[in-house]
Amino acid sequence: MNMLKIPALNACLFVFFCPALLVAQISDDFSDGNITDNPAWQGETSEFIVNAAGELQLNAPDAGTSVLAVQGNIPNKAVWQLDVRLEFAPSTSNLLRVYLQADRADLLSANGYYLEIGEIGSADALRFYRQDGASKTLLSTGVPGFVAVEPVNIQLQIKRSNTGNWTIYAAPKGGAFQVQGTVTDANYAGAPDQFFGLYCLYSATRKDKFFFDSLLVQSGGPDVEPPVLLSARAIDAHTVGASFDESLDPASALDPANYQLSGVGEPADVSFAAGSQQEVRLSFPDPISSGTYTLETTAVADILGNPSGVQTITFEFFKAFDVLINEIMANPAPTQGLPNAEWLELYNRGTTVVELDKLRLSDGGAPQALPAYLLYPDSFVVLTTDAGADALAAFTPNVRAMSGFPSLNNAGDALVLTDAAGNTMDRVTYSVNWHTDISKIAGGWTLERINPLLPCLGGENWQSCPVKPGGTPGASNAALDLTPDTQAPRLSAVFPESATSLRIFFSEGMDLMSMTNPAAYRIFPDRGIGGAVLPQAGREEVRLLLDAPLEAGEVYMLIATAQVVDCSGNPVPATDTLIFGLPEAPQPRDLVINEILFNPETGGADFVEVHNRSNKVIGWQDLFFDNYSDNAGSEPIALERILLPGDYAAFTLDTRDVLNRFANVRPAALYEHSIPALADDAGNLTLFYAKDGVVITVDSFNYLDDYHNALLATSERDGVALERIRPEGATNDPANWTSATRTSFGAAGTPTRPNSQRLDPGNAPEEDLILLDPARLSPDGDGYEDFLDIYYQLPAAGYAATITIYDSEGVPVKRLVRQDLIGVEGALRWDGDRDDGTRARPGIYILFAEVFTPTGAISRVKKPFALVTRY
Repeated sequence: MNMLKIPALNACLFVFFCPALLVAQISDDFSDGNITDNPAWQGETSEFIVNAAGELQLNAPDAGTSVLAVQGNIPNKAVWQLDVRLEFAPSTSNLLRVYLQADRADLLSANGYYLEIGEIGSADALRFYRQDGASKTLLSTGVPGFVAVEPVNIQLQIKRSNTGNWTIYAAPKGGAFQVQGTVTDANYAGAPDQFFGLYCLYSATRKDKFFFDSLLVQSGGPDVEPPVLLSARAIDAHTVGASFDESLDPASALDPANYQLSGVGEPADVSFAAGSQQEVRLSFPDPISSGTYTLETTAVADILGNPSGVQTITFEFFKAFDVLINEIMANPAPTQGLPNAEWLELYNRGTTVVELDKLRLSDGGAPQALPAYLLYPDSFVVLTTDAGADALAAFTPNVRAMSGFPSLNNAGDALVLTDAAGNTMDRVTYSVNWHTDISKIAGGWTLERINPLLPCLGGENWQSCPVKPGGTPGASNAALDLTPDTQAPRLSAVFPESATSLRIFFSEGMDLMSMTNPAAYRIFPDRGIGGAVLPQAGREEVRLLLDAPLEAGEVYMLIATAQVVDCSGNPVPATDTLIFGLPEAPQPRDLVINEILFNPETGGADFVEVHNRSNKVIGWQDLFFDNYSDNAGSEPIALERILLPGDYAAFTLDTRDVLNRFANVRPAALYEHSIPALADDAGNLTLFYAKDGVVITVDSFNYLDDYHNALLATSERDGVALERIRPEGATNDPANWTSATRTSFGAAGTPTRPNSQRLDPGNAPEEDLILLDPARLSPDGDGYEDFLDIYYQLPAAGYAATITIYDSEGVPVKRLVRQDLIGVEGALRWDGDRDDGTRARPGIYILFAEVFTPTGAISRVKKPFALVTRY
């Protein structure tokens, strides 16, 4: 039978109708081309069609909800099977419910059970509910992120025992089934007059994006049938997974002699997949190559002892990066000699011939099959449209027209190359800013991958084609450089997306096995890490699932051990440490607009810098920029990043321009992000917080060109940033702003760093009198950052100082210096002890210093830092 496919961004409710016979089952593969009989559907039948592919498809006139229902025999012991395809990423406004069992055709008021697909965020999972009329109870949650992709294309299998033991299985279309949840609930028994149904909630753009096929609901026993081999797939080059339709007898299932892989032979070891007795893992000592394989099983029995005969299943295996996206012509005009046609070049860096039509390509839409072609090792093929293939044939014989070739966006696009089962071979999210020659951004030049031996690298491994006619279709790239990667990857950011889930970001693509090993990470104060999973198809981030929740107001430290390596085997440095905590909502002036470039030099980019002058960890996800002077609308920031106390972050449309023009910019604190259009002479920039109906204006700056230093002529102000003088001063006080200092090694501005013209609250330009390096300590006796290093340097002798450590509530913790004379320069240390001799708790602290000159003038310096512990 074909499975039923359901697109997940609409609100439709389907139910099947079958005669209420005790032996009747609910079945429909839509091969009869209608939903009016065999079985007869009830509900909004006018809002569905059976399409040319033989699938049930939503076809609603506009946004809304749709319901279909069918009646039939659903016994206590039952098995449900269904294929679902949703041509979108599910959400709370575009979701699907699959009603497995309901006691009436009006599914929303029924008693029964359903599966739901669609929630906020990127951790979408299959959720299983019991519905009691108007109320619902969550019974089980599946694997996070399993249905967070676009499109969702899955097979479902649900089993219920006579005693109400439910097991939910799911698999990517063509992939191996895995357990998504188990639960016991027998509140509602099966009966011959029950309903199966589907409910779709959808927006106007998703009104025809739900698809279903191959529905079957049947009795689950008594079991006299042997287990059926459902699927096989290569998990990696050494491991093949095989999935069966029921739990297996361990003695037969774990016997290597019961398995044979074509061209390879018997596995060295067999084990059950974690949490499942229906899926086995076959381990082979030697790696398998890309190609087509047949797995043969024999004498594998279920838990009741029903043995199977010989069963075979065929699958393809393509090692990640065996075939690469190697060159991209996204903007062919104005031409430099090549045809005016968009195209992609693929390169086979593996050791086996690849049948190209076994692969798929997408740029966010449905994956499209590649044309038939044998791509030999160390060879190239160019993919384009029919017209493009004709034009490019004069430049290379290795060009093929591809039906459904994606339109390549000039500014950037996410290109994904997969096998037929959806396993990613290569993913390139290119940007126009990857061009290394600014003059080539306008068009006519390709982006070339520099080193195909370093496939995990991102934009740093791409450059503008350096030679005419603007690209090298079907041949080695002109930018080719096979220098090995010896640079260590870095931990770049951590984002607490909830109290029990962290998103960890790396500076480059990482080795999947090492980055998903929970034991490779440490959190202090200790938080056990129960899992490490990929939140998306890329290799630059991982989600850590915590055993215990983070505490509000607590500061934590994350390190990655040397077990975490990039694709070249380079480990993350042991010195990499990330400080984080649960984000708090900002109040007015917790964050201040600290620097702004609204009149850049010709060809330059605006930027905005924000400073966290509070003692809070603040996340960007609910913050917005706006320009209240032009009513153009707000720009949501929505970054999965945090800003620590005392830190700076800058935003611009062109990070490369800012990095090239200004000195000592911190790349990790510079974000390429939309900001409001800023007029060159006067305007407004507002930062506000909005969540759950609460709106807080955090800071709002009405700037004028006249705020620049009066000694700068109007023509001299181009490219000069306007800097805030005092973080504590009023934002709209003209005396609190001035032009950034010009330097000999960079433009006039300090994005991501303290301002060149800053003054502390005591009116003295002395914030740099005291330096904390680094601004954290972990007093645990392990020899690493056991104390806080405090360096000071004064302009002359005869200064006195009072230096005190305060906690985040303003309570003094440790008095280090009590209005004593100090030398011109020196160092102090704090070991994490309090005045009473006890240990200070982890958290955010403030070093506050009052420095007295011999004439009695006072400079006040405030430095935030973090105290963390490893044990």
